[in-house]
Amino acid sequence: MTYFPSSRARASRFAWRPLATVCLTAALAFADSVGASAQTLDGALRNKDLTMVVEIDGPVPGFTKDELAAYVCQQMAASHATSWHFVPTSTGSTAGDQPPNRIVWRFKQLPFAGGGVRYIGPAMSKARAFFGVGRAVSIDAKIFLNDQFEATTFDQATIRGGADDPGLAAVIQKVMKSIVANAFAYESPDDRRPVAFSPSKTG
Repeated sequence: MTYFPSSRARASRFAWRPLATVCLTAALAFADSVGASAQTLDGALRNKDLTMVVEIDGPVPGFTKDELAAYVCQQMAASHATSWHFVPTSTGSTAGDQPPNRIVWRFKQLPFAGGGVRYIGPAMSKARAFFGVGRAVSIDAKIFLNDQFEATTFDQATIRGGADDPGLAAVIQKVMKSIVANAFAYESPDDRRPVAFSPSKTG
């Protein structure tokens, strides 16, 4: 049996086409604007002795805010993604008083996946320390160069916390390398060749 769509169905189908075209055009325009922002950066800037202010938002187990800021700076340098000099700050910048070159890190501890299961035993903090149970955290980093937003990177990891946690060090270095690669995705506005990005050196 041959099926012929109703006039209402045909009208509804064709009505979506202009909207889809508008959405696609807007998405392409946004992608071009983001790409143009990244293309304005000179790849050589990564190897310059640039002072980069590091701002921290949110707690991480095992650190005070000042300790976390210093630790993040240490791991950013250990990633060998740039030759920049990282300066920690424990206070967030206010509008109109922001350093032109900065990286803003936001850490958020995610809820445990226990659901409605009732926990019976020692305090959860002691249990995590004794059994080595980690805590899931989300990490978001945004980079600003010459007071212009360039790129952002998001990741999640399960960590124990503290300066001797290799998982925490690894995810900070991973995010650092990713955000630098994203910021310097293109060499110049007239050349769409991707910037060569060297992997980090460890040890």
